[in-house]
Amino acid sequence: MTALETGELPEDFAERLPRAASAPLPDRFRLAEGGVVVADRATEPSGAGDGNGGRGVSGGRGMGTVWDGEGSGPPDAVLVVRTLDPALAPLLPRVTGLVAQTGSPLSHLAVLAREFGVPAVVGVDDAVCRFPPGTRVTVDGGTGDVRAEGS
Repeated sequence: MTALETGELPEDFAERLPRAASAPLPDRFRLAEGGVVVADRATEPSGAGDGNGGRGVSGGRGMGTVWDGEGSGPPDAVLVVRTLDPALAPLLPRVTGLVAQTGSPLSHLAVLAREFGVPAVVGVDDAVCRFPPGTRVTVDGGTGDVRAEGS
């Protein structure tokens, strides 16, 4: 109100500004009693067991070239992202698969992937690093398996 009434910012304006964002939480985490965030390490190294720690959330198989959502992307794009951001929804009609490091079957983007028939896998350990743009991959939305060509 002070700014509207006087045209000047309040003296304590700098104190009201939001704090700088902290580092993101690990992809796998849990809340301990008392609300303390504790990193939850996988019991097996990445790539062990089912191949990547992923969980299929939209059935089917897709094959294509990894794309990070930037630029125009390849014609057979498999979108590989850290999180299932709802802002990525407009990209779904043009991808052959979706892979995310985090997410759940009830994530908005996972639900839309099922509606569009796009195979999707969430919880893939280090997906963005393991599958850089340009890598050829196969995504199995039923089993949760994501494999680079030649693996």
